Amino acid sequence: MRYSLPVLALALGLAACGSTNDQAPAFRGGAGGDAAYGRGLRALDGGNIEQANEYFACAAQFGGGYEVAWYYAGTTALDLAEAGGPDAGAYREDGEFYLTTSGNAGWGASQAALARYYHDLGNAEEAVYWTMLYTNNVREMSLGLTRMETDLITEIRDSVSAETFAEIQGRAVRFVPEPIPAGRPGEECNAAIQGDREREESDRPQRPIRPQRTSPPGSQRRQPGSPY
Repeated sequence: MRYSLPVLALALGLAACGSTNDQAPAFRGGAGGDAAYGRGLRALDGGNIEQANEYFACAAQFGGGYEVAWYYAGTTALDLAEAGGPDAGAYREDGEFYLTTSGNAGWGASQAALARYYHDLGNAEEAVYWTMLYTNNVREMSLGLTRMETDLITEIRDSVSAETFAEIQGRAVRFVPEPIPAGRPGEECNAAIQGDREREESDRPQRPIRPQRTSPPGSQRRQPGSPY
């Protein structure tokens, strides 16, 4: 049976509050979160997922305003988890944490990622919930962004009964974004946040300590295209 994904008036108004930046922080060769984020992008473009994850995690420690870094910290962590190894479980937990935190803050890329992730896991209820939040995200609609294919949205929508769909809809209507508070990175991020003149390009940060968990886990692997 097919159901129409609702336009959630309350969620629409609130989702726009999840992020104040219309563009991701740009790497300008400076210091701080921009430097860590830019180094993460360069490492990601170079195929070094582990190093990229370390840099994005350091940028994420600056908190609100770096939701895109939280998104990338989550997706790269899940890529590392999928690769296996002794740290796979820890990386998966990190990935779920980063994506859920930024998704709960209203970051559309993370919401779409969570919808895909839960769909792949076979968790239909969570997949429908995050799909509802994403398809009612004002910021995403205003920018004309499309991160989920129509066929996938339909497949997710049709994966639950009418009764369950109504219950999830009620949950989605009650969604209130939880802004990520400002933060300060730990000493393990010193090399990542320094300006180019302050460090040698070969320096790497230690694996960052994840910010304190403020919300339950949920997640998705990295998707191609812009996360902004």
